[in-house]
Amino acid sequence: MRWRSSERPFKGSQLLKGDASAFNNSDPLKAVALIALAAACVSTVTRYYLPDAHNPRFDVAGATQVLDQYLRVQCPERLAAKKPVSGDVRVAIQADTAGAVTRAELTSSSGDEVLDGIFGTVAAQLKADSLRATAMHTRHLRIGYSCAASAPGATIELLAR
Repeated sequence: MRWRSSERPFKGSQLLKGDASAFNNSDPLKAVALIALAAACVSTVTRYYLPDAHNPRFDVAGATQVLDQYLRVQCPERLAAKKPVSGDVRVAIQADTAGAVTRAELTSSSGDEVLDGIFGTVAAQLKADSLRATAMHTRHLRIGYSCAASAPGATIELLAR
């Protein structure tokens, strides 16, 4: 089959060579190919937190106390760096039939990698009756934090299914 120069098939190498003629035609297949090429360039990183058998498990109150201790250490640095004073993260957790978390994944970030690591690590150590399931399933938590000068602290809320 022969094509006129304005109808010749699109070649990926044209992009590498800087051949603008690849874009001169309004062929829908070219548009789809370019979108697919652009989508292939996007990557994401998913970070899971797993429980550590050498560390204790926490109920919600115990986890809140541990986070409060970490915040007392982290908040002065956050305030000095003029980082947000408060916020929250969302965590997807998988719990077993005993209510012990087997995996935690941050689904929204605080914007601070250190805080995110602390929240993910503590969430992975949770064990609570309210997390019990008849089968392995995913639940969602909201972990809020505040670095208010008077009393830094955290809250943990199990979100509705």
